[in-house]
Amino acid sequence: MDFEVAYSPEQEQFRAEVRAWLAEHVPQVEGDRDSDENYEKYRQLGRELGAKGWLRPAAPVEYGGGGLPVDHAIVIAEEVDRYDLRLPPYYDSGGTLGGASILVWGTEEQKRRMLPPIFRGEVVTWQLLTGPEAGSDLAGTTT
Repeated sequence: MDFEVAYSPEQEQFRAEVRAWLAEHVPQVEGDRDSDENYEKYRQLGRELGAKGWLRPAAPVEYGGGGLPVDHAIVIAEEVDRYDLRLPPYYDSGGTLGGASILVWGTEEQKRRMLPPIFRGEVVTWQLLTGPEAGSDLAGTTT
C-alpha cells in the first residue's frame, strides 16, 4: 500500500503560485529572529498574507479569511514551513485560539467586528488564562 501523499494538478498549480509569492514576500532576517526589527518584518508579512486571505486560509471570507478548502490551506502551511515559519508568522495565541472561539461561539456582531482585523493580520490578540494557585494550568484552577 502506498501512503505517499499525492496532489492533484490543481493543488500543484496552487502550490506553485504560493511558492512564487512567498519567494517575493518572505523577509530576509538577520540575527535574533525575535528582535523588534525582525518581529515587525513578520508582522508585515502577516498583513500581506491576510490581504490575500492566506493568513487564515480556511476561515470564512465574510470574516476576513481566505475561504479556501482545507487542501489549499495545507499547501500554504507546507510552503510557509519551507521558510521555517508558521501561520501566522508571529506569536498570536489570541488569533489562533480566540479567533476560533469567536468563530464558533461568538454572536454575529462579534464575528463581524472582531474577526476581520484578526484574520487579516491587522491586530495581534492574546488569550491568557491564569489562576492564583494554578498559574497557566487552567485545569488546576479552582473556585
